[in-house]
Amino acid sequence: MTRAQYEAWQRDGEPFRLMTPADDLLDQLRAHGYTVYAIGNESHMLASPAEDHTPFSQTGWPGTAKYGVGYAIDIMPPKAGQKSKLDGKPLPSLQQLGAQLVADRKAGVPGISWLKYINWEPERNNGGPCYQDSWKPNYARRSSTDRGHIHASGRTGMESSTVARGYDPVARIRGEDDMDSAQDARLKRVETDLAWLRDFANRALNGQTQTADGKNIELGKWIAEGQRDRKAILAALAQLAGRDFTDEPAIIQGVLAGLTPEAIAAAIPAALTKQVAEELARRLVA
Repeated sequence: MTRAQYEAWQRDGEPFRLMTPADDLLDQLRAHGYTVYAIGNESHMLASPAEDHTPFSQTGWPGTAKYGVGYAIDIMPPKAGQKSKLDGKPLPSLQQLGAQLVADRKAGVPGISWLKYINWEPERNNGGPCYQDSWKPNYARRSSTDRGHIHASGRTGMESSTVARGYDPVARIRGEDDMDSAQDARLKRVETDLAWLRDFANRALNGQTQTADGKNIELGKWIAEGQRDRKAILAALAQLAGRDFTDEPAIIQGVLAGLTPEAIAAAIPAALTKQVAEELARRLVA
């Protein structure tokens, strides 16, 4: 059954997007410097039953998983002495990070309310007990063999939820205001990215087909391939533009709302690229 699903998915063009709150947490943790994975490899795709790293999970809860949506991320341990790219402080261990995620889920913190279960090791990596803490719907703990990383799986019904926007477990571990301090750190980090984006918009307005570093000006492709922190740039754009988009074209709303690169690319025909660039340039006047 799973091989047939996998092959059908391949024939469909391999559609995949990570559920929004898991994607937001992934982006936040990657911004700090953690390595975080989402879609599984072929062994995940061919496992029976297909689980939450696949785009055809058979283990969705409380409802049926949506086709083309992934519901899980794996957070890998930081290197010894590794520091956050956002605040310059040592990155918390997976033990600290897992404990914070579990504590926040138990406390009903909205930013992690999408969490279905987490596999983690509270004492050390690849040693000591390994647990699966789950909320389906009530809290329960059982042993797990899924070691060496944190696995976080999400609930169905929250595929497009924005509850995790601004949720930063690292900032919470440090006792900081996760919403405000994390946003400030992200905005500081993207100053050079905004200058790069201004160059992108200005060159598009001048009819040039590439940015200074050779990237194609098609917006969705740029976001997908530009090796920039997409969510951080979009957060900074939203900060500059304000929150009232009622009089703006729907396409600009989509860009600033943080649609996936695939959705942006699909929503922006080539004929609209210049229009989008003009709007971005207007918003980004220095």
